Formats: sequence, C-alpha cells, structure tokens
Amino acid sequence: MNGKILGDRYELLEKVGDGGMAVVYKARCQVLDRIVAIKVLNTEYAKDNSFVEKFKTEAQAAARLSHPNIVNIFDVGQDNDVYYIVMEYVEGRTLKEIIREEAPLPIDTAVNIAIMICDGIHHAHERGIIHRDIKPHNILVTRDGIVKVADFGIAQAISKKTITYGGKILGSVHYISPEQARGEALTRATDIYSLGCVLYEMLTGKVPYDAESAITVALKHIHDDPIPPRSINENIPVEVENTVLKAMDKIPARRYSSAEYMRNALLGGSRGGRSFDHRSSRENNIIMPPLNDEGDEPRVAKRKLKPWVLTTIIAILGLALGVFFTMGGNLFGEEVEVPGVEGIQLAKAQQIMEDEGLYMDVAGKEYNDEYEADTVISQDPAKGEKVKTGRHISVVISQGSQKINVPSVVGMNLDDAEIKLRNANFNISNPERVYDDKYAEDFVISQYPKAYTRAAEGTEVRLMVSKGPEPDKLAMPDLVGSTMDEARTKLKDAKLILGEQKTQGSDQYFKNQIISHDPAAGVMVDEGTTINVVVSSGPGPKSKTRTLEFTLPGDEDYYKVVIIIHDAKQTRTVYNELHQGMDQVSTFITYYGKGTAEVQLNGETFDTVSL
Repeated sequence: MNGKILGDRYELLEKVGDGGMAVVYKARCQVLDRIVAIKVLNTEYAKDNSFVEKFKTEAQAAARLSHPNIVNIFDVGQDNDVYYIVMEYVEGRTLKEIIREEAPLPIDTAVNIAIMICDGIHHAHERGIIHRDIKPHNILVTRDGIVKVADFGIAQAISKKTITYGGKILGSVHYISPEQARGEALTRATDIYSLGCVLYEMLTGKVPYDAESAITVALKHIHDDPIPPRSINENIPVEVENTVLKAMDKIPARRYSSAEYMRNALLGGSRGGRSFDHRSSRENNIIMPPLNDEGDEPRVAKRKLKPWVLTTIIAILGLALGVFFTMGGNLFGEEVEVPGVEGIQLAKAQQIMEDEGLYMDVAGKEYNDEYEADTVISQDPAKGEKVKTGRHISVVISQGSQKINVPSVVGMNLDDAEIKLRNANFNISNPERVYDDKYAEDFVISQYPKAYTRAAEGTEVRLMVSKGPEPDKLAMPDLVGSTMDEARTKLKDAKLILGEQKTQGSDQYFKNQIISHDPAAGVMVDEGTTINVVVSSGPGPKSKTRTLEFTLPGDEDYYKVVIIIHDAKQTRTVYNELHQGMDQVSTFITYYGKGTAEVQLNGETFDTVSL
C-alpha cells in the first residue's frame, strides 16, 4: 500500500510494523504536513461489521486522551473497505525489543519505565478507558527515554466484543490477567496485573509464566503463583519485589486500587522507602511495667516497734484487707465492660482489649470449621461482664479447619474425578470447559487447590475440563432469503446451532424468510457456533411483470427453451417450451423484488437478465 493516499489526506510512506490486528505505516499528513503513524485494520476484522462499529467508537473515545505517556490518536477514518486510525509517530523502540536486547534491565530503569506506564494508564482509567492488552509490544520508548502506551482504542474495541476473536486468545497470553483468561468482566485492575507482568519481565528477563501452549500459560495465570523475582535476580530490592507481587495478585481487590497507588509504591521502593505491606508487630510486644527506683530514697532509721504498736498495725491491716475483699477490689481501678471479640482476628482483638485497658492471654488453640485461622473462638470473662482495668481476659484461638491432602485428578475422566474428590470429602464446583489439544473431551486439565496440597474438608475444588481439540473453522453460509426450514437444514449440515429468532416486518422478503443473520455470511466460525436470525413477518414484495423477448440462434434445428427466475420468492421455472432455431421468443413473466431471469437453451445458460 506504499504510496496510497487514505481519506484524500494521508500518504502512506513505508510499512513499519505488522501485528495480528493491524498493519502500521509511516505516513505524511498532506493537510498539516507532518509525519504520523497509520494503523490499518486487517481484513478479518474489517469484514466484521459489529467489530468495526466497536472499533470506531472506542478509537474515537481513546482519541480524547491527551497525555505525554500515551500515544495520542489524531483521527479515525474509513476509505472504502479500509478502516484506519491516525496517531502520533514515535521514533524509538518497543519495550519488547529493549527487553530482548538488554534484559534484565537496571532496577532504576525498569522502575522508571513502569512509573511512566502507571502515569499513562492512570490518566486513561480516570476517564473511563481500560486498555485490556498491556504488554511490552504496546509500550514505545522514545530516543529520549519517554515511555508511551499505544493501542488504547483497538485493545478496548476487541475486548468489548470478547477477549477472543475466532476462538483465539487476543494479544500475548503471557501478560493476561486471571479474570481476563476466565472471560470475566474487567476493571482497571486487569491493566495493573498486566503491568506487574511487564515489570517482572523487565527485572528478570523472563515472563512470569511460560509453556508450550497458550492455554497452558492462561491456566498458570489462573492457578499458579509466580517464581519470586528476587530468586531470579537477587539485585531486586525487597520493596520492588513486593510491588510486583501485589500487582500480580490473583484476586483483583488485593492489587493496587489504582495505577497511581502502584506508581507511589514504586517511587518509595526504588528509593529505599518502607514497604507498604509491612505489618505492625505490636501483637508480639510485651510491655513491662516500670521498675521503682528505690536506690535514691533516703534511708529511714530502723526502730524497734513496741508490742502494742505492732498489735495495732496488724489490726488495721486486717481491717483493710477485709474491706478490700468485701468490696471486690472496687477501691482500685476503673470498672469497664468486657468487649466481645469472638470471630475477630487475633491482632485486632488484642487492640480492642488494650483500648479498654485490658490484657488478652491466649489460653489455647483449637481446630474449628466455623472460624478462620487466628480468630477468637471464645473468651473468659464473657462479653458484657464488668471487670477492673488491668484484668487479663483469656481467649481460645482458631487454627482453622483441620486440613487434609487434596487428591490428584488431573488427567482423569470428569465422572471418575468427581467420585474421587467426593470420597475424599471435597466439594466440586461447576467445571470450566475449554478446548485443549492434549486432553480428550471430558478429561480434567487442571485443578485448584492443586494436588497433594492440604485443604479443609468440604473445600470446593475447581476443575478445568477439556472440550477436546479446537474445531476447524468454516465460512458462515448465506441464509438470507431462505425459509426457516431451509435455514435449519443449512445450519445442521454446517454443524451450527440456530439461536435467537426475531421477527420484523419487511416489504422485500416474504413471511418466514430470513432477512439477516449474525454472524454474517462468509465470516469464519467454529463448529457449534450459535447463529441468531431475523425473520420476516411479511407482507413481502409486491409482484411485478415484464416481457422477455429474444431470438434463438440458428446453430441447431430445435432448442428446448427454459426460463428460471431467481428472486425474493426464490428459484422457480416459469417457461419450458420447444422451439425451432431462429424463432422469435416472447413471453410474459411475473417476479418479486430484485432478481434475475436465466434463459437456458438445451440445458446451458444462454442469457441472464436483471429484474
């Protein structure tokens, strides 16, 4: 396409990149006389009307972003069947190229790059745009070291359609978040996870998870913990490692709540600041009462007490002790109500007691199915009782449910796996089914918790089960104009499934004929895909008439003349007569909507007339 001018404005100069979704050209804007980058959508996407609409909408939304760490979008356009976006031309390298050539990167370099990525995606997140495909290939680094995030619009459009296109996981699976791999709703947390994977690779020179097949890598993102970065590169500060692992937490809610918070953590960690995840060890401290300093008191001269004085002192002490025990100690300390701490985590429970001036002693630990580990099961005195400040409250702490070994069921038939797990007192969740080339249909691909780890009885085991090898793709047949019975036959022959059937009035198609369908004809689909159709409720096209006239050739003595109509009423024969050569044929035909009249002589097409 070099030399081609798009939209009467953009002259394509040279091809500079080629990806799965688009081809990138260096171009010159003839109106503003500046160099730009043009991303032209590949044909397989351009043919999908639904995708094209989402692509234009999301690219236009991304065009409203303006930030030094984002590749700015200038224009979105269409030139006949070519769809393209015009963006800032960045001279430099992709982060993937830098990683291949230089990884592991110096700590400061990697952290600074991640900070600039955080700035860019935080700007987009605050404006309601999630990238969904953060990876080194989409990060550009200029010659001056400025980082720019690319492809906001196209990544958003793809993910709005589905995380897959034609059954393939989009982008690089090495940076996909667990929730994205499961096809769940996505939030800004998915970009933070992917950025954690990118930072991991910059620091170690390795992706967090790798395997021979994409599906296996996706499963690792869902179930496996990454190798700690410091075990690969010991020069990584602990604080930076903590930031990476927090960003890559399996549970989105436990990641950084925004890219800005991750940026601040990186700033602190790279400069020797304290880790954000350090916990107070207050619960392990023992506070000792101060010792009286008796050494400086002046010595009191010893005197020998007379017997009557000694007797008097003993009497007074006895009276005082009697009063003390009678009043239950009310002469000393403030009386407080014991707070309830059952079901509360140990550290928090201790703080609650200390706030009331009480001490908490752990009297024992027990396995308990009701309370999580390190929570209070019971207390003595009980909640609500009145005691003096300084009183010690005894508590019993839960050790959680008593755990047992999880059996291995990977590679087993689903029915056998369920029996084995239930016999071991584990529950089974609804299995997730995916295509897999290694395991046959209905065989277990992976499990969580993993085999031979320990878990509480009754724990729900999640299984991923094979649907067998991914089916071959086929072109969607054209159903437009077909009756419902004909459509069912075509779909059955193509191993496709008839889905939703909407009705709509039409003056072009008769009642019970198909007006349109999704996916459209020619789109590549998998076997078993559900096809939704729109069916006409009538009244259909009105009849039209015209005269057909033509002269037969003289090559043969006789001709069998057949006229076949192809129109909204479908294919039918309207004329079938025997004529001598050179005869003049004239006949009156009726047709509906647009179509053609095919004239056959002795079984071969002689002429086709548009109606």
